[in-house]
Amino acid sequence: MKKILVPVDFSEVSGHATRFAIQIAESFDAEITLLNSVQFYYFTDYEFASFSGAKTLMQDVKDAMVKKMDEFVKGLDSKCKINTIVNEDSLIGSIKTMVAEEGYNLVVVGTHGSSGLEEVFIGSNTEKIVRNTDCPVISVPSPTSVKKIKRILIPLDIREIKASFLDKVAALQDKFAAKIEFLWVKTPHNVENEQSVSKELSKILKEHGIDNYEFTIVNNVFPSDGILMHAYDTEADMVAMATHARRGISHWLSGSLAEDTINHIKIPVWTFKLNKKEKAITLDSVKNAHGKPEYKKIQVLTS
Repeated sequence: MKKILVPVDFSEVSGHATRFAIQIAESFDAEITLLNSVQFYYFTDYEFASFSGAKTLMQDVKDAMVKKMDEFVKGLDSKCKINTIVNEDSLIGSIKTMVAEEGYNLVVVGTHGSSGLEEVFIGSNTEKIVRNTDCPVISVPSPTSVKKIKRILIPLDIREIKASFLDKVAALQDKFAAKIEFLWVKTPHNVENEQSVSKELSKILKEHGIDNYEFTIVNNVFPSDGILMHAYDTEADMVAMATHARRGISHWLSGSLAEDTINHIKIPVWTFKLNKKEKAITLDSVKNAHGKPEYKKIQVLTS
């Protein structure tokens, strides 16, 4: 964890994310880059008389953001190296390029969350970063101290456990020296034997160097509700979870559990985008579980 990227828009939550990133950087001798995308904040329907007029105005906006970034950095109390970038590219495109080509290990972003129709049709900007970034992302909704993160809640989909995610979890536990609680939200369609799942999972976690953990099973119709309720009940300091990075119509219809959690929880959420081509670890307790989905047509009464 040597290079940390922090998108900033100078909002309050952006400040929370920056200060949290500074704490991480100081703890692990890393450097930070603060990124501001002018294109991300500037939109207009005004028809300019010439392209040069639009270009001049964009440069004025960029100059103003550079000045604001300098003032923002001066207000930070940090011993770590802080780089700044203000560009005219798209925010998501800039992050993807910098992570892929410049070796950033972590993105830390502030989040306001979203709800209602905004969540369904637009989603938060944080969601877009999570879906499109190939390194871990920590979403920060409020002031947070690295030293206070002692208990990390990790929801598991027992049908989608991947080795790369467990390796990242092991590294995360090592960095924060935190106790981990794995959580399986068992919904009505889950027919797997709980004891068998627990036994197999224990062996797999040990193989990936994960210890000092608990494994909890809760029942809930909706996985996101189960995660949120358990996080609050246990006073977790952070949630860490994998995301499938769904896009398009599949995202609208089924959503993303990780993104849904980010939108509604008040503690940091660490996410890691799964490689779709990576084969999941198959549990015998899942493979041999006997259950049959049922379809039954219900007569609709009309007057």
